[in-house]
Amino acid sequence: MPSQVFSQQNAALKKGFESFLSDPALKNASIGFCILNPEKGNTVFSFHDSTPMVPASCLKIVTTGAALALLGPQYHFKTKIGYNGRIDSKGILHGDIFISGGGDPTLGSERWGKEKSMSAFAELISQEIKSSGIKHVEGKLVIDVNHFDNQYCCKSWACDDTGNYFGAGASAFNFNENKYDIKLQPGMKKGDSVKILSYSPELLHLNFDNRLLTGDPHSGDLSNIFPGPNDSSVLLDGSIQPSKTPLTIKGAMPDPPEFAAKYLAEKLYYAGLLDHKNGWQVNDASAEIVNPSLKIIDSIESPELVDIVHFTNLNSINLYAECILKETGSIVNGSGTRQSGILAVKKFWSNEGVDTSGLYMEDGCGLSVNDEISALQLCQMLSAMEKQRFFMKFLESLPVAGQSGAMKSMGKGTPIEGRLFCKTGHINGIRAYSGYFKNKSGKWICIALIVNNYTSSSKEIHDAIERLLIALPAAN
Repeated sequence: MPSQVFSQQNAALKKGFESFLSDPALKNASIGFCILNPEKGNTVFSFHDSTPMVPASCLKIVTTGAALALLGPQYHFKTKIGYNGRIDSKGILHGDIFISGGGDPTLGSERWGKEKSMSAFAELISQEIKSSGIKHVEGKLVIDVNHFDNQYCCKSWACDDTGNYFGAGASAFNFNENKYDIKLQPGMKKGDSVKILSYSPELLHLNFDNRLLTGDPHSGDLSNIFPGPNDSSVLLDGSIQPSKTPLTIKGAMPDPPEFAAKYLAEKLYYAGLLDHKNGWQVNDASAEIVNPSLKIIDSIESPELVDIVHFTNLNSINLYAECILKETGSIVNGSGTRQSGILAVKKFWSNEGVDTSGLYMEDGCGLSVNDEISALQLCQMLSAMEKQRFFMKFLESLPVAGQSGAMKSMGKGTPIEGRLFCKTGHINGIRAYSGYFKNKSGKWICIALIVNNYTSSSKEIHDAIERLLIALPAAN
């Protein structure tokens, strides 16, 4: 077999890998595999480890690892509240309120607790305005999104991805993780229509072309959400298994800054601060109003970057990874674009001694099938991370075999449970695993496995990969 390295100590691993290669689940698949000892700097085991392949969400460790080093674990995204014009003696602002987005992906997200919800954020904005001495705003609420570019989604993301919550793109002003909920009621037999009971938040004012049908029993959620011909239209297609009880699916907001502006303007109107609940505007590079010199009321900070990275990797949140990538580009290169972020990330890894030739990134999350990286490059990056002062925090962001995240069902009750920490990647026909394994000596071993173009079922490929990973204790 080409491009392999073996030793006497890992004969069992060699046997396990040969069994893996002969598994019917891997027929027609391309495979890249690498195990590297970061302490010794040597490759323990390899197979086509220098071949660039599609990594899916394993690309997130490339983005998050570089960002932690370049920006620092304690870095905060900042959302600024300010105003133009003047405040008269009666507390009337003769001007506009500005909320300048700084790319924070956590605004209005209850993932961080009820105190971070959309309503709590609106209340915070109201309090900040009032504390500045403003009792009423004569002008508008302006959401400024010039911190990032207007390329919300990556150009190579699939259409059905961009309609679903996991395909929500990165804006300078993100709200509720740029997603919405649709409550559905399937029928009881195959072919029955699926009813839309409700959706939230309602201020989105969406129009649904609902083509969902009830599927086979135990078929699960096979629904898809596609963007329609305009920002208010959504196509629902596919099927959902029969059920007596409703279930909820999640879509990606068509225009998060516009929704946020509507939502916050209405809240400020009912708080008595705005004349009209429709008194809002989104200010981007194409807007007629140039962002004036503002009087800043306050700056709202996100959680620390290290905590955002934790959820990015553990829960594989694409939105978070994209915001981290653009912010890295903004801080390092002065431009909040994907391309700027990619340049900063690739330069960082090159400076860490990783040969980045063949590494190709179109995004920071791995949703693009055009992304390519080799198993060896992933292992070299993981090795470099193992030497960083924040390594343990980075390690804790990775799912753990048999215990957490996408690795919870992998290796439970086997020698790898609790010892294998891996970011996973999964797109149709693609599986990838990259992370660390603690060997018998208590040392961390870097591992990267990428499988492209498999044609077996999800269960078959899962089981084949699990059998290979269970052989890892044989690695020295």
